[in-house]
Amino acid sequence: MMIPLTKLQKEIMAEFYHCAPHKVIFNKTARTRLWKKATAKEDLDLDSIRVKCPALAHRIEKSYETGGNIQSAVFSECVYAQTLADMLHLEIFTNCTENHAFIPQRILALLQSYNLSPRYAYSNRNKSRMLIQAGGCKGIDSALITVIDLNIYTIEFKEPGAKTCEPDLPKYREDGKLLITTDFLKRYPQFEQMLMEQRDLNFFDIIGSNEHDFSPESVNIAVTNNYVKKYADVVCTEDVDGYLVMMPANQISLWAEIVGEIRPAGRNHYNVWTPNALKSFIEEKGGTIVHSIATMEKSKLAIRKERGGHGKISGYKINPLFFIYTRHCTDLGDFIRFDLHDVQQLNPTIAGKMFFKSLQYGNVKKYYFNEATS
Repeated sequence: MMIPLTKLQKEIMAEFYHCAPHKVIFNKTARTRLWKKATAKEDLDLDSIRVKCPALAHRIEKSYETGGNIQSAVFSECVYAQTLADMLHLEIFTNCTENHAFIPQRILALLQSYNLSPRYAYSNRNKSRMLIQAGGCKGIDSALITVIDLNIYTIEFKEPGAKTCEPDLPKYREDGKLLITTDFLKRYPQFEQMLMEQRDLNFFDIIGSNEHDFSPESVNIAVTNNYVKKYADVVCTEDVDGYLVMMPANQISLWAEIVGEIRPAGRNHYNVWTPNALKSFIEEKGGTIVHSIATMEKSKLAIRKERGGHGKISGYKINPLFFIYTRHCTDLGDFIRFDLHDVQQLNPTIAGKMFFKSLQYGNVKKYYFNEATS
């Protein structure tokens, strides 16, 4: 039985699939090539990029100015937004971070009610219709919003292989066992069933690997409810031929392989919260500890490199959960010495992931077209 579409889903998908299909401005291969050059801070022809996708050119320029790295997902967000604007014949591009007055106050107020801040806008010449690329920590992380007489459609952009979201899990205790708190479940209820299925998980037992043993039902809840919470009506991605595709946010599992994942070592790191466990791991590798000062052989440690492809060693990994920055180490030739208080511990995370491995524009259109236009 086909899952019915909401009124907003019917409206935006009917318009999308009445447009001629469009290939994305830069396909995945081209985006990856540009991203690698941008993160390595190589010279890029920003003028030619700006002609095709001004938002992307601006994001690259800002990363060069600040010295920070730009995430590959940002490239896709800008490219997908521009492609959709082209489909809807919205020819005027405005950088809202520089032109704050472009968007009318009533629309700004509407965006704020969704916890969103405008980044870029695409409009027709009389501004009677706008697509607003926006984002916010409490709202959709990669959003494009269509505003017509204050009628708002929310669209989440996702690469063909992507995560819905990946929050930090509560910090486990000295025994390494997964900790499930009421506060976390209140903030991220979509992950409750996944966590219940792994409530006996011990992060110290799976060091160096990620946990993927979840039921299809629990992962589907995590993926689907993520977008309900974040108010997304539809999701846009690209198909195997590079065409932009739109589908209902609550029906992702019809078109993608969905996978659940718990990572013992996520991206965020903090001061050590399991000091006894840290000491045990150091001693297991032959390290010595005098008061709070540890000494270890370099050969027993893995290296940690700077992000962005520069290859410079930024630290040493005691194991996949703990590391120490080189700036906090004393180099003793074959050994390093450091204070335990300077060690960093990586926080575990949980995520629902989607992979659009065989997605085709024509199949999605055929499946929804009668429903979307009925």
